[in-house]
Amino acid sequence: MFPSTIICLLLLIIGAVAADCPEGYEVVGSKCIHRYTGGYLTYDAAATYCTQHFGRLPVLKDCASFTDVTTYVNDGYSTNFNNGYWLGATNGTLTNVWQWSDGAAVQMGAPYWATDSVDDLTTEPDGGTSQNCAYISAYSGRVFRNTICTVSSTHPLCSRPSVDGLCQHPFVLVGTQCVHIISGSYSWHEARNQCGLVGGDLIVVNDCDQYHKVALYLDEHGYSYYWIGGSDEAEEGQWRWVDGSPMTMGLPYWGQTNVLTRKYLKEVPE
Repeated sequence: MFPSTIICLLLLIIGAVAADCPEGYEVVGSKCIHRYTGGYLTYDAAATYCTQHFGRLPVLKDCASFTDVTTYVNDGYSTNFNNGYWLGATNGTLTNVWQWSDGAAVQMGAPYWATDSVDDLTTEPDGGTSQNCAYISAYSGRVFRNTICTVSSTHPLCSRPSVDGLCQHPFVLVGTQCVHIISGSYSWHEARNQCGLVGGDLIVVNDCDQYHKVALYLDEHGYSYYWIGGSDEAEEGQWRWVDGSPMTMGLPYWGQTNVLTRKYLKEVPE
């Protein structure tokens, strides 16, 4: 883990409309981004640099901006991405509450936060022909992982459509989906069958904001591993949800073999 007093390059975000980004800034989604290439800075020095250039350290309050910026820093800058970037958020020593620099609360849970782990830039799914089913785990920050479909120590995470905004028992409304956790542990195919017995199927999570809500809901329960409705069994390398739609690869859904987001990011998330 790198010392928390350094920064590996720097991102700045200003409030201008992306189409009107000033010189030195690039359009990234709906934001204007400037990358500092002068070496490492402490957090305070980085924040000062941003202010001097009429910007601020990144404030990423929603899945769209989070995905845009994290994809940007991971596109062609893999060496620097491995070191990390300061973000415009701090944890008050008195309140122990994470806040963005504008005072807003920092989102907790997936996909924003991950586990502290060993460096590894390999992004899942990476299990080849042997690991063809998707799951999420508390131990990897609730990001998507791939594993062997016959593993039988994982709980079915089921969903079904709501009816007039209401969920039929035993499902509960989580965000926009009716969700039900089955307490037993099953293989992936057995898990689908168990969901079918209560009128649902393994969950499809193809919206980032909904994914965040589901991850927070799972954090309230005691199980560590959950099957989700993604697999590439039908065609190797072609990951699809159980409804036939393609699964989005990379950020913000899939984790790395050893998750890269680490404690120094937690010390100063944007």
